[in-house]
Amino acid sequence: MTHTIHADRFLSDLRELAQIGATPAGGVSRPALTAVDREAREWFRRKVVEAGLEYAVDGAGNQSAILHSDPPSPKRILAGSHLDSVPNGGRFDGALGVLVVLEALRALKENDYSPPVSIEAINFTDEESAIMGLMGSRAMSGQLSASDLASARLPQSELDSRLAAAGLSRESMLSARRDNVLAFVELHIEQGTRLETAGVPIGVVNAIVGIRALQVRLFGEAAHAGTMPMQLRRDALWGAAQFVLRARELVMRQFTPGVCNVGIIHAEPGAYNIVPAQVTFALEFRHGSEAEMDNMQSELMRLLDDCARDYDLRAEVEATPPVVSAQMDEAVMQAIERAADKLGLSRQRMLSFAGHDTQNMARIAPSAMYFVPSVAGISHNPNELTSDADCVNGANMMLGTLLELTKQCQQ
Repeated sequence: MTHTIHADRFLSDLRELAQIGATPAGGVSRPALTAVDREAREWFRRKVVEAGLEYAVDGAGNQSAILHSDPPSPKRILAGSHLDSVPNGGRFDGALGVLVVLEALRALKENDYSPPVSIEAINFTDEESAIMGLMGSRAMSGQLSASDLASARLPQSELDSRLAAAGLSRESMLSARRDNVLAFVELHIEQGTRLETAGVPIGVVNAIVGIRALQVRLFGEAAHAGTMPMQLRRDALWGAAQFVLRARELVMRQFTPGVCNVGIIHAEPGAYNIVPAQVTFALEFRHGSEAEMDNMQSELMRLLDDCARDYDLRAEVEATPPVVSAQMDEAVMQAIERAADKLGLSRQRMLSFAGHDTQNMARIAPSAMYFVPSVAGISHNPNELTSDADCVNGANMMLGTLLELTKQCQQ
């Protein structure tokens, strides 16, 4: 059978989907389960039916296109990503990862290929956190709870309204756990510049970073900004500023390729002529190893104590629930690499610094993912761009990877 997809049809689908929720700047805005996201979901359903594939949707709203084995196997290979977007985001984030699988299944069906196990393309609900992060894959992997829904980012009435409009409910959301997945694979745009810089078309992800977020408060003492001598000030902002700069140096020196960020900072009382008495800031840090995450946290907290002591401050730290790092499955990574080699595409292994549905699927099945380049690393932005050639490479890679995985599942 052919080992290539129908490139013109695939690229046409990508452009057609980008018109749903299109923004004036050239991006898309499809927050999960809004009217425009439901329009994209209906578009996907029509494409699945037109292709002669079985269409299904689970209690969490995860949509599927299924190419069955003969007879249909009780277990399946799954692949996919998400169609929802951030507000005023890009055309490729998530959507590319769904459409490559749909096109791969169409190519297989058109070539009368009968897989030894059923293959399923997935559009996960709400990867982008409009309601909660990675919601559909959390439900599918059995990690979603009623308390999670009760603490969703939306007002509870709005949550119920969106669920009802999509034919879902809180009860159905908790019924979507799967136990029939043999393997899972996801394609995503890199959202960074490593592949582009290296001139490598395929990045095989070997781990998805864990994410820890802390809210830090430093307490000093308010004082008159004109009359209090500089050497006597207990300036909470000075302590915070020193920590931010030294944390950058610490992580770059000891924990590369780990990263850290302070993205929110607030000083009080917040006046031109008052020495800041309290500073609150949000600290986030990421690494692909839980052991290294533990070490990073220990060193960062030691540094915070040093900075507080330098300016006679008191520190308080409040942690939010962490995102645990996920290691990718070696056999699935090798299937991706064999597909790249057969297509003559160079590849390299790399860490994913963004969260993806794959990290949830890795809890219930052997899983891995691969990247295609992002022009200038721009993402979550209307200027997000992956070239047609890289999109087609990604689709042919998905076709080849699925064939490799079906072989593995026969062994």
